[in-house]
Parts: sequence; C-alpha cells; structure tokens
Amino acid sequence: MDFFAKRKLKKQLKEYLHMARHARHMREDIADPADLAVLDQAEAALVELQQSGQGEVEAVIQRLEKAANKVYPFARKTPMMEWTETIIVALGAAMAIRAFFFQPFKIPTGSMQPTLNGITVEQKAEAGLFDNALTKFPKWLLTGTSYKEIRAKASGRLDRAASRPEGDKLILVIGGVEHKVPGYMGELLEFREYYSKGDVIVSGNVIAGDHILVNKMKYNWMSPERGDISVFDTRNIADPRVRKDTFYIKRMVGLPNEKIQIQNRRLVADGEIVSEPPMFETIATDPKYSGGHATTAGSRLETAEDFIQLGEAEYLMMGDNTKPNMSLDGRFFGGVPREDFQGPAIFVYWPFREHWGVVR
Repeated sequence: MDFFAKRKLKKQLKEYLHMARHARHMREDIADPADLAVLDQAEAALVELQQSGQGEVEAVIQRLEKAANKVYPFARKTPMMEWTETIIVALGAAMAIRAFFFQPFKIPTGSMQPTLNGITVEQKAEAGLFDNALTKFPKWLLTGTSYKEIRAKASGRLDRAASRPEGDKLILVIGGVEHKVPGYMGELLEFREYYSKGDVIVSGNVIAGDHILVNKMKYNWMSPERGDISVFDTRNIADPRVRKDTFYIKRMVGLPNEKIQIQNRRLVADGEIVSEPPMFETIATDPKYSGGHATTAGSRLETAEDFIQLGEAEYLMMGDNTKPNMSLDGRFFGGVPREDFQGPAIFVYWPFREHWGVVR
C-alpha cells in the first residue's frame, strides 16, 4: 500500500471512529447496555487496526457500522434530526448555565450611573449617515446606539389634559389620536401647541443600557459583601411602587443587623462613616456622583436623624445615583432578604462602550 493509500485509509478509519463515538454520545443514556458493550468492542478493534495496520479492514468496519446502527439507528440520522438534537442539547446546556452559574441581565434605568448605564438618549434632529436600513443594525450591534423618531400620525392640537404617563410610556394625544412615547425619551420632548401629520414629535439616539453577567454561584459559598453590585428579586418588597415580578440591581450598602443612616451625604453604619471599599469614597467625593448619597423626601431616610435598622439576614441596597427620582431603592423599601439575591454583577458584555469589561 503506497503512502497516499495509507493516508486515505487512516482518514476513513478516523471518520468511522468519530461516527461510532457520536452514536454513543447521542444515545448512551437510553441505549441497551449490552449494545453499548458491543459498540465498545468494535471501537477497540478499529483502534487496534489503526495502530497496527494489520487486520481485515472491511470486516472491522462492517462490525463497527452494525454496532453503531444498533445503538443509534441510521434511519434517525437525517440532517434535520441531527440538527434538532444538537440544538436541543445546546439549549439544555445554556439553560443549565443560566440557572446555576451565570445569568445575563440588562440595566434599564439610570440608578447606577455613572458606574453602570441604563437606557440613555441623546438629542438628534434627524437620521445620520449610518442610520439607514443597511447599516443601522451593525451600528447598534457594535455601539448599542440606534436612532429613533416618533412622528405625528394626525394633524391637530396637543391635548395636554388627555396626555398622561402610562407605565413606562408617555401618552400624547394629538388631533384626538394617541401617540406612545417611550419614557426614556421624555427628557427630549419639546411640546408644541399644534402638530401637522408627519411632524417629528421627538427624535434622538437611544443608547442601550449595560448588559451584565451575574455570578449565581458566589453567594452559595460566600456571604454578600458591602460594595457588591448585586441583582435581587423584588418578590418580598412591600412597596406599591415596586413590581413583584422583576429584578433590581443596586449596590450593597448595609449588612445584617446594622443601623444605616445618611449624614452629610455620607453613609453611616452603626455610627461610623462608611469608607470601605474605596468605591464609597469615590461616590462621596467624585463630582460625577453628585456629591455622595442623598436623603430623600418621602423615604425612610428623610433626615440625618432617620435610620434603617436591618434584620438578621437583611441587606440594604442603594443606587449609586441617589438624586431625587433616580433610584427607587432601600431608602424607600428597606432591607432585602438574603434568599432573594441572584448574585453579584461581574462583567458588562454589551454594548462595547466605556463600561465593557469587569464590573468594579
């Protein structure tokens, strides 16, 4: 047998071996153990043939094909079937990873700015060069930025009395017709008394909030720590302003059994100013963070004398941006039970902007 014939035979034997292993991987959990044992023996014979180069090639291959077919019938090996099984396995693995290891979340609001961004908008009067049908998706995929505009569907006056907030939207009534404006674009609105059909009501670049990965394993082995940026379930929060079927992300500022106050825009735990980890000094002194944490009218921390006493397994969570109306957090609803935590944020995986990378 010349060199090229040997090379071709070696490649064929490798493919048959791959076929047999694929059959076992696809059916070893439900196949008859006796059939699996026969397949193992047939594989061993082929491996021995590969290594020694001695033996009846056709007989060994036929034996392997017969054993593989017994475990994973050829009739089931249609491309559609194999693709379906592969997709099911991949989805199962992804769901297991999501349930037990790492889970993605997105940040919708600005309560953690500038540490993490929620959805933000920039004033823009009209579509730009890359806001066309061909390039807008690649632009959004790379930068998280998309141009959005809302135009009047009818001519007429703006009915201010009928216009109203509704959930996370603003309803504007123009010429008797309702127009839905996303709440995050509300800051760009410049109201006019009269609109003609087709007029731009509001327009701008919408920048997606940071999308993060949460480590769901850590709190199974370690206690939450002050300074963690953590995701928690809202199911046990008794505040009518907080939805029961969602998750919040805030920074952990108070630990079990502590008495938490805000004095001179500094966090105080059991009478001591909180300065560790260093992020709390940054929040208190860096102008980007608006001069520290704030007491807020209508919350449980309205004045420097007010305090929140945490229970045995409760943690206090606050946004990094505690300006009025920016963070519905522990100042309003108090402590969060440990059992409701999903885990700490570890990585911003999209968009590829200033916060991409490890969460600090």
